[in-house]
Amino acid sequence: MTTETKPAEYIDAAARGEFIRVGLGVFLVSFMNAHATLFSIVFARNGHDLHTIGVLLSAAAIPIIFFALISSEFSARIGVLPTLRLAMLLTIVGFASFYFTRASFGGALASRLVQGAGQGLFLSAAITYGQSRLTPARLLFLLGVFSAMMPLSQALGPPVGEWTLARFGENAMIAIAVVPGIAGLALTFGVRPIPSPPRTGGLDLVASWRRELVLPLLSVATAGALFGFAVAYLAPALEARHIPLAAFFTASTLTMFATRFLGLRRVEAVDRRLLVASGLALEAIGYVCVSAAGSRAWVVAIGGVLFGFGHSMIYPVLAVWVTDGVEAARRAGPQAWLNAFFNLGIYATPLPETWLVAAFGYEATMVALAVFAACVAAWLAARAALAR
Repeated sequence: MTTETKPAEYIDAAARGEFIRVGLGVFLVSFMNAHATLFSIVFARNGHDLHTIGVLLSAAAIPIIFFALISSEFSARIGVLPTLRLAMLLTIVGFASFYFTRASFGGALASRLVQGAGQGLFLSAAITYGQSRLTPARLLFLLGVFSAMMPLSQALGPPVGEWTLARFGENAMIAIAVVPGIAGLALTFGVRPIPSPPRTGGLDLVASWRRELVLPLLSVATAGALFGFAVAYLAPALEARHIPLAAFFTASTLTMFATRFLGLRRVEAVDRRLLVASGLALEAIGYVCVSAAGSRAWVVAIGGVLFGFGHSMIYPVLAVWVTDGVEAARRAGPQAWLNAFFNLGIYATPLPETWLVAAFGYEATMVALAVFAACVAAWLAARAALAR
């Protein structure tokens, strides 16, 4: 009689603790940064008009996209773990500086640029390190749980920030949020770095490009645009209807986390194009629900659940998709492409969304984003059908 040995999920005995420790650090820094959801409200309270707020929110797109694109160069030259620490430090400094700069356009712009540089480096380094601790066994499931640490912060950051802002003011909100960010950075010390591959000459980003990246990059940019609206404008849209932010953000993020924790293990064999198409379609339906909810918080919560369920299937699937066949030490390049386009969707869209909001309102803008996402989902589904 023989017994079947369960495949190892981590590369060695120490990797499990490192995976958990860095994942917690990523969550804490992301929790701090999730308070940026309230910046449109904070800027308005400090006298900035809608156009200026749009500029300030979108300005971060320039360093975020630039540093996301070159994040693999940092990883290749100084290492993935030092890059992650640098990203956390810049994000903390940029966020904390709003304590002093938020009332000034120039000062707030400088803070957004520093914060954006950190955010640009952050996601690729975090995912690359988390993936390096794992074996192919249950890779999609465990990487999905790890990547959920960032959006999970959206379940807690905005409601906590809203409560702090209402009771203690802007200074307290910023100061309190910085504390977990510093703790998250501290957790990255004492874990092992990833061995760097030999330098091959030229830019790592260019060397990592493949034609197969086009479809996942379009998909992740679309998902980023949907998420970007939630980060930039959903807070004032809900506040205008006297709906608590938790109705959407907590519902969507807890659903997303629960789905990644309980559901991704069941769909690892499904065509990735269909998974991403389903995710985009559910996000689109979620936005339609929110736009039609009026003042009914329970309808917004339903929209949040649908959005969270859809979002749960997009990023981890794409993070595995773009690194198919790529050795562990060279995954920073494809992840840099993926995260640059994700950040392009999140942070480059608030300015054009400002024009839509000004002309047609928050609800119509959500419907427009939903229609675009549905079109991309239909294309992905068609490509999957043709490949059979």
